[in-house]
Amino acid sequence: MFSLSRLLAIGTLLAAIGGCQGLPPAAPPTVAEGDYAAVIDYLARRIPYDMNALDVPGLSIVIVDDQRVVWSTGFGYADPERHRGASADTLYRVGAISKLLTAASVLHAADAGRLPLDQPAAQALPDWEIQPRRNAMQWLGADPFTARRLLAVHPEAPEDTMGRARADMAYALLGNMVASRAGEPFDAYVRRAILQPLNMPRAGFVPGPRMLELRASGHRRGEPWTETPQANEAADGLWLSASEMARFSRMLFADGAYEGRRVLSSPSARAVLDLETAAGGLGLECRLALSWLARPCEEPLGDASLRLHSGATEAFHSRLVLAPDEKLAVLVMSNSDTGEPLVASVSSMAMALMRQAKPPIPQPRFPETLP
Repeated sequence: MFSLSRLLAIGTLLAAIGGCQGLPPAAPPTVAEGDYAAVIDYLARRIPYDMNALDVPGLSIVIVDDQRVVWSTGFGYADPERHRGASADTLYRVGAISKLLTAASVLHAADAGRLPLDQPAAQALPDWEIQPRRNAMQWLGADPFTARRLLAVHPEAPEDTMGRARADMAYALLGNMVASRAGEPFDAYVRRAILQPLNMPRAGFVPGPRMLELRASGHRRGEPWTETPQANEAADGLWLSASEMARFSRMLFADGAYEGRRVLSSPSARAVLDLETAAGGLGLECRLALSWLARPCEEPLGDASLRLHSGATEAFHSRLVLAPDEKLAVLVMSNSDTGEPLVASVSSMAMALMRQAKPPIPQPRFPETLP
């Protein structure tokens, strides 16, 4: 997914933009096994250079290796006007990455028996009048409209604007279905079912007083930008910090448990992390949640060792990269409309370097078969 040629192209773009500032810090030619300090040292020098080249005020990053937070920090300013620095606890609006938390909440509701994945939407939403929305639902291409099928709605490519609109509508319906079956607002259910067990008090879809104090100030065309209220919170309304995303990643890597507490069932956690139909699993018709920026359902999985999801709003850009086999996760978030190439290059470099440094995962040994 992150080929060498693509990384070089991104690096060339950044170097061209910041050419007047001299050459960027040189990447280590190789990273020794277990030398995470070398990875952090290089990124700590490279990130400020690229931020300056692209005029991005603030950035936060987290790198997770299974149950270990390798690095979680911030650069620049969360709010330049107030001289408030970015940190691991700074909240960014992560756009479509919100779908990952929404998918986890849908699967949590299914685990609890509140929302069967194959229950028609009309039963999950008893007060919902289907007739006025029939044309729109047909446009989704997910008939019959169940949670299982709605989770699988996705664009055919990152440039597929109409596909993104269908995915947004699908996740809006999923949020409504969860709220209806739980008898409480969607944000309240996500907080109770996912965020609280994971000790993620600052994250959420509806900003509270504490969230307002920690939110990054978005920037558009070099000026402060106030984000408009998001009507479709389940699709792209989440505010999230690097430190909190580390806990969510750790839960996925621990098969749905966090510090000894079960958050998702093992099959649900694997469905979110592995993003593919698995024998004996949920039987989803295609990869879900992160997959809508990966490949169409009809395309063979092929080499699916990396998963990614980008998120963008008017003044924020984010990128999440997962390597499930190695249990590595990288999330990079920025508070500027110019941050897209930055979060793409930083997340790619961080994951590539971490995969070099990650010691091989021991494989279980089986007794030899006697002749």
